[in-house]
Amino acid sequence: MTSPDARYHRQMLLPGIGVEGQRRLGESSVLVVGCGALGSAAAEFLARAGVGTLHLVDRDVVERTNLQRQLLYGERDADAGRAKAEAARERLAAVNSGIRVRGWVDDLDASNVRDYLDEADLVVDGLDNFEARYLLNDACVEAGVPYLYGGAVGTQGLAWTILPPDGARAPRNGRARRRLHDAADRTPCLRCVFPEPPPAGSAPTCDTAGVLGTVTAMIAARQATEAIKLLVGEVGSLDRSALSIDAWSNRLERVAMPASPDSGCPCCAARRFEFLEGGRRSDAAVLCGRGAVQVRPDRRDQTGIDLAALAARLAPHGSFRREGALIVGVLARERTPGGEAVELSVFADGRAIVRGSTEPDFARAIYARYVGS
Repeated sequence: MTSPDARYHRQMLLPGIGVEGQRRLGESSVLVVGCGALGSAAAEFLARAGVGTLHLVDRDVVERTNLQRQLLYGERDADAGRAKAEAARERLAAVNSGIRVRGWVDDLDASNVRDYLDEADLVVDGLDNFEARYLLNDACVEAGVPYLYGGAVGTQGLAWTILPPDGARAPRNGRARRRLHDAADRTPCLRCVFPEPPPAGSAPTCDTAGVLGTVTAMIAARQATEAIKLLVGEVGSLDRSALSIDAWSNRLERVAMPASPDSGCPCCAARRFEFLEGGRRSDAAVLCGRGAVQVRPDRRDQTGIDLAALAARLAPHGSFRREGALIVGVLARERTPGGEAVELSVFADGRAIVRGSTEPDFARAIYARYVGS
């Protein structure tokens, strides 16, 4: 049997890691939210690097369309419709039996995000919608936990490391969270740079624009690398800019971010956590007797949806038609948990009705995938 030192020998040769850095990795706890393309790749990099505890949170199941880019899963997982958090946990435990991996099949929201954050020294973003990202930004700023933002769609991706101010709330589970950065290291938060999420329907999603598997791996590798720097104590080696990649046009750009937080930021300056307190979540209401759920996104400071652009994005994914201030149709490759076809109607004000299921979380997921939030 080989020793743990032998397993990580090549990594420990690096001047920035060494024996002490490897020890710190083994004592670290990382929360990966979303186990799709970004989250699954980043989690595997961190597991192989020897991060002591990984907590995985994901609400979805494995599908065949995931296998092109989501590296932790195989055809058996897709055919069985396994929960991603469970399949990822099992795979990572097989990759590295010397670490602890926990999987949670759950939808991250304002009611549970603090509980999951209590387990973490830092958070890796593998999410697929802006609403959840702004919620996570609120929670990380409140707790003072580093947030490694990541996103990818089409052939483009963005990675950005956010270091919030020291949090005012200590973990509730009795575990002492590691302090990975000082007040002088803090960066702008998500709302400093992007005060509001993009309007619903304005941004492409992987389900409408596609996604190149290699670009998700590039962004995940960037997130994992920055996480390792933080966990071993190499804060000075972090990139203070955001990394933007277009893998198809061979463009790689470091996007300069403000040197310090915005003094007018409602989140990290005023400490108003609007998404965390539940006031900025899309509302999903079951429509009595209709087998449908209405999803009403937060529309604060936003204009209506560009229905023509949305109709063009939806066209490859089912049979859709424009009916005045409404788009209606059926998604070709989606089925409800009960096996029914999914009908989608989107209104000019951003509201949508998802027919075929009375599950609010399912309706929100469909909205995020095809309309965007």
